[in-house]
Amino acid sequence: MITASCDEKIDYDEIARVATEAFNSPSFRFYPDLVQWFYERCFSLGSTIVTLRDGNRRIGHVAMVRQPVIMNGVLESAVQIVDLCIIKEYRSKNSLRQLYGEVERQCIAQKIRFALGMPNAKALRVNAYFFKMRPFLWLPIRVGLATPFRAATLIVSGRFELMTKNGAISLFTHYRTSEDNNGLQWDEDKLHARLCGPRSVYGVHATQDLLLISSARSIRGVNCTLLCGFLGRPGVHVEPGNVSVLVRAACHLWKRPIFIYAGFNNALPVNLGFRLPKWLRPSRMLLQLREFYPNNSEPRFDRYQLIDFDLA
Repeated sequence: MITASCDEKIDYDEIARVATEAFNSPSFRFYPDLVQWFYERCFSLGSTIVTLRDGNRRIGHVAMVRQPVIMNGVLESAVQIVDLCIIKEYRSKNSLRQLYGEVERQCIAQKIRFALGMPNAKALRVNAYFFKMRPFLWLPIRVGLATPFRAATLIVSGRFELMTKNGAISLFTHYRTSEDNNGLQWDEDKLHARLCGPRSVYGVHATQDLLLISSARSIRGVNCTLLCGFLGRPGVHVEPGNVSVLVRAACHLWKRPIFIYAGFNNALPVNLGFRLPKWLRPSRMLLQLREFYPNNSEPRFDRYQLIDFDLA
């Protein structure tokens, strides 16, 4: 008998094995330590794992990763729906209905206002049909070329893992997200935890008014500097020149002059590089949303960047 229920005791070795089998990607596998970090510590508030079983055998699952968001000055509960997978022999409409049905029950029981999803192309229609998620934000992808250099206006530019915890938290304190800025809530502790993943390496670059998190990546065989996210100092106007200073510092750190930025941030006074047309985009980059407790105002984000979900 196939059932869907929440895991009380989480076996990350089993989760990684089933996810690797279900996604069946020749270039990617799930690692228990990385899955555990992402589900438990990446956004600091843990997750609910909904598992599909045939008797005692795990045949699929989906994770509800908790992510508080600020919306019009109010801190709202939200979850990111990630890693939905079912091994091939059990895939069916009934299996999907059972998984999504339990996720819906959990969102209502836990008083989750927003469910967010950044699915791949195959999962877009599945989320819409079985979970009533709607298109919310198309994230622009911008690409450019920077002349790498370090400027005198920088407070810091270096690799995150070389910073002490106290030093990083002391720096991040100045770039907490303010209550009048809609989006995921970041403070110094949450940002530090976000960058402590077991496999990704990040750069930290800051001027007096703006913080940039970067990473060296290879996308479709092209070595580039990934601009994971910008956070502005609350109440301070960002100088346009400081944006390019940070981008060039990131490219200097990684020695990769090509940069990519996916997402948007209303605090940035200038656009970066040029916007990729739809036919060149490597991903749909569509943020889906379902609202469980609507009010009279339409949800909106002032920023949503790679650091806010699991691509960076």
